[in-house]
Amino acid sequence: MDSSIEYLTDLEGTEVTFDAVAEPPFNFPAQKWIILEKLGEESNCLTKEDIAAELGPSDTSGKFLCRPAGEEDDNRRAFLRIYQQVPIAGTAAKKAAIRARQAVDTPPDHSELIAFRTFMKLGCDVVPRLLGYQRRQQDHDEGVPGGYITYILWEKVAGESLNLTEFWRLPFADRQAIRDKFREVYTRFLPCGYMPCMPGPSKIIYDKSSGQMHICGFRLAAPFDEPQQWDDVDYFIYGLIQPSDNRFYWEGTPPETADWVEDVNGWTW
Repeated sequence: MDSSIEYLTDLEGTEVTFDAVAEPPFNFPAQKWIILEKLGEESNCLTKEDIAAELGPSDTSGKFLCRPAGEEDDNRRAFLRIYQQVPIAGTAAKKAAIRARQAVDTPPDHSELIAFRTFMKLGCDVVPRLLGYQRRQQDHDEGVPGGYITYILWEKVAGESLNLTEFWRLPFADRQAIRDKFREVYTRFLPCGYMPCMPGPSKIIYDKSSGQMHICGFRLAAPFDEPQQWDDVDYFIYGLIQPSDNRFYWEGTPPETADWVEDVNGWTW
């Protein structure tokens, strides 16, 4: 497996068209978005042996920042994920007919789209809103003719990923206000059945000006094995409390000047 290859290149300025979706409760209009910037790509280029072991298909996924097509002064922004089947390692230069034989009959059910659809069905408003999705087959001149491409579009909510260095520099009262908001948001999020893979502070989008918060990061969304309820350990998972006997001293946060509070259970708040 080679994860260093990038396939989704030079797409800035490309227009992506979404057909209308009328699959209640999903009703998305036909729409067009312009790719502004590539934010990252994770490829999974497999060998013939990997495919024989049913580890495939060989694919890649890229994340992009987009704006609506049309008026350039439209300040709405969205994130686009492109999932695309790619040639098996060592076959990219083969004839199109050879690569076409690699096309899978049924595109995979990407957990990110399953999670976003679930959130929308359940009316969960503490995650970014799904704006649309599209599936198509690759053309003759693309990497795997007849192979799948899946597009997922979701809103870019206000705010940035929570910065733990800044968080642990805040006065206790301000930290506690953020924790209270996180508990409120996460308690509403838990019944939806999916969580970010590798949960942590980067999955908390916090808007300082409005105090609004969202949970994000569902590329590898993982279903809960059983119904979940709030537990204070969730604070720890997302970096909002620390073990008192093994603190993480965030860069630039001198412990001797911070108003950190230790509780009787061995946590630093």
